[in-house]
Amino acid sequence: MHDPAQPARTPGGPLAFRPLGRRDFPLLLTWLLAPHVRAWWRGEPTTPEGVERSYGPQVDGTDPTRCFVLTLAGAPIGLVQCYRHADDPDWDRAVGVPAAAGLDYLIGDPRHCGAGIGTAAITAFTAAMFDMYPDVDVIVSAPQRDNRPSCRALEKAGFVLLDERVLDSGDPSDSGVSAVYGLRRRVPEA
Repeated sequence: MHDPAQPARTPGGPLAFRPLGRRDFPLLLTWLLAPHVRAWWRGEPTTPEGVERSYGPQVDGTDPTRCFVLTLAGAPIGLVQCYRHADDPDWDRAVGVPAAAGLDYLIGDPRHCGAGIGTAAITAFTAAMFDMYPDVDVIVSAPQRDNRPSCRALEKAGFVLLDERVLDSGDPSDSGVSAVYGLRRRVPEA
């Protein structure tokens, strides 16, 4: 199994992932309040209590979404989360891609935006996701179409644009036209 804790190399140093813990909540709140994150992660908590309500169940394992802190050369710089679409039937219907797992990500430290770190993180993490979810055939990410840096990072990581449309979701982050990207599981050649 590919381990999401295994580092990936970038010019800025090794990238790695570690499980999100409550000790990370103050930094996560700082990231969620940063203007470059808030523009796309709308509706996310804006208080310590809100972060606890939203992310505490994931840390405790009572929510099936798995969250990881992205580190660069050992320093936390972002968040990556993944989930099986089947665990959220409303989201599964809204996206409409069978046998899928979802991927969300953010670079919280703006100094690291636009440097290829997002693409490297997506590439490394998707390999781990296919191991985490052996029952999924495709990994899906659905940023807003207007979030061009996120769309470009997905494209550079090998994702293909599947559709552009408004998703039937009550999450404010999904308002507007979403760009639904997918990366299919590679099947070994016989």
